[in-house]
Amino acid sequence: MHGGDDDGKLTPEARKRLIDAGVNPEDLIGPHPIPVDAFHPDGKAEPALGGRIIQHIPSQPANLCLPIENSSITRWALYELHEPLVEMNWETWEVEPIMAESYEVEDTVILKGGRSADNGNIVFGKVVDKGDVVEVTSGSPSNPTGVRAIAKRDIESIEKGTVFTFHLRPNTKWHDGHPFDTRDVFFSWDLYNNPDVDCDKIRFRFNEIVAADVLDERSIRFFYRQQYFQAVGSFTSDFCILPSHLYDLTDPDHADYDPDASQSARAQAINSNPHNIDWVGLGPYRMTEWKRDDYIEAVRFDDYYTDDPTKRGYVDVLRWKLISDDNTAFQGLLNEDIDVFYRIKTEDYFGDLTSSDLFTKNFYKAYTYTAAYQYTAWNNHRPKLSDPKVRLALAHCMDNQGWVDSKYFGLAMPIHGPVFFMTPAYDHSIPVVPYDPARAEELLAEAGWYDRDGNGIVDKDNEDLVLDILIPQGNKASESTVQKMQEGFSKAGVKLQIVQAEWASLMERKHERDFDGINMATTIPGFESDPKQTWHSEEGAFDVRSTNAAGVQDPEIDRLIAAIRGELDDETRYGLWRQFQRRLYELQPYLFMNSPPRKFAFNRKLHGVKMYLIPPGFKLRDMYYAAGTPGTRPINN
Repeated sequence: MHGGDDDGKLTPEARKRLIDAGVNPEDLIGPHPIPVDAFHPDGKAEPALGGRIIQHIPSQPANLCLPIENSSITRWALYELHEPLVEMNWETWEVEPIMAESYEVEDTVILKGGRSADNGNIVFGKVVDKGDVVEVTSGSPSNPTGVRAIAKRDIESIEKGTVFTFHLRPNTKWHDGHPFDTRDVFFSWDLYNNPDVDCDKIRFRFNEIVAADVLDERSIRFFYRQQYFQAVGSFTSDFCILPSHLYDLTDPDHADYDPDASQSARAQAINSNPHNIDWVGLGPYRMTEWKRDDYIEAVRFDDYYTDDPTKRGYVDVLRWKLISDDNTAFQGLLNEDIDVFYRIKTEDYFGDLTSSDLFTKNFYKAYTYTAAYQYTAWNNHRPKLSDPKVRLALAHCMDNQGWVDSKYFGLAMPIHGPVFFMTPAYDHSIPVVPYDPARAEELLAEAGWYDRDGNGIVDKDNEDLVLDILIPQGNKASESTVQKMQEGFSKAGVKLQIVQAEWASLMERKHERDFDGINMATTIPGFESDPKQTWHSEEGAFDVRSTNAAGVQDPEIDRLIAAIRGELDDETRYGLWRQFQRRLYELQPYLFMNSPPRKFAFNRKLHGVKMYLIPPGFKLRDMYYAAGTPGTRPINN
């Protein structure tokens, strides 16, 4: 594990901060085997097949079609109900084939004056530097290109890792029994080229894939316009493969086949498809029932590509149980109506509820960090918040470490930026802004804000520094956090006003940039995420609806984003990430607060639990009941 100076070394001070925050020291070494049942009071057990697991979910997704419903619950359900071409192994951090049996990665050589408008690929293969020339050879059995030497003077650019050829597993089937082939894969990419499909939240991930060639029923090739650090990662779970025979009106196997279907009609067949709810996937579990406002249930899929239970799961039935109120859900856990609960409050985790005999007899608790963090985004378009000096002053008003110690019993990590602190990209040498109201007053005065009329609130140009902070309605965590902020801010002469809004209204105001500050939490998807949509100037313009809610527009940030996105060497990219964090630290577009771990309760009968750093922090298919448990059967049967 790295982090800190440009060489990436984790300093002793940073290591101590992490361990003090409850980080498992083994997780600091980077990729490694995750221990099984590390929190289970009874330790490991011999696995058996069979049984049912019920996981609590606090909200119900609109549907399970990831391109149009990019929610956490949808993603978590699809981990078991569906499979991508490839997936990152959560222990090794390597991308491994799943529905693709194998794949090859090749490079692109673009000749001077030869870039094509439609795909930009001139010569592709494995590129080797030979001095004054580059040698291009085939890097895939499906690429018939022979050896070709190209003079460097004739080359416009070389884009490494931009051509991906996937070979699908033979004889694989959708949950309805229809064969899975490359038509499904091509359609699932091409839908992002249809502007009428409601996939804007995820479309940007696929904009740089400029062409795809179906080579045969089992082989397909994709071309990226330019090298991109998450190119192969784009074909993991984010690339949700849809069954063409159920979604594509131009597929002859579709019930409403229409070879001349319009772009709008094809989009409508995706946006309003009944199988967005009645899901047909490729995963080890097949959805059998969705009882709206109650539960989603799935059973083992008999035609999954492997019988290995470490890949396909152990239990026979999975159920995602909807209970919107966490207190009610916890009571459901105690009643043994739920087996997995992932929203234990900190005060309960350390309190009587989880230390009582009623709990410890049948359940146990665990936690893991999953790249979640809390923040307040400042609207940089508002004149009173446009000065980085003002935003730095506001950061000095929040006692971040004190809040971690009192609210989270120390089990959280104060952070300074939007990079997962457990990864090599995080810069531990950057200090968290210390709580210092006196320094905040000095900075505000330097920016022209001081109390001219004696009312206790700093002012400038006849305007008091009063900030409305949006929070999700009924969210007690946000409410208590902003109340803590009010306390510190008032000491520097800044008044905060809490404005609660129900979720749809809050998100609309966020996209419209109709706020001073907005207090929320987010989770970084994976160990590295593409920073463009949240931090690039193109996404920060006032009239652009994007996740760049703060309206950050900074040429240096843009330069670093471009460099990060195009850098394939890990260590070099980590250094760029650290530069990116330092520049954000100077700009202070967010009040970055802390990263708390996700805290769980598991049925004590369940074994096989691994605590991962990827949300939701566990995999249901890992879990099993011990051999001999009533209702189970031996694995060799």
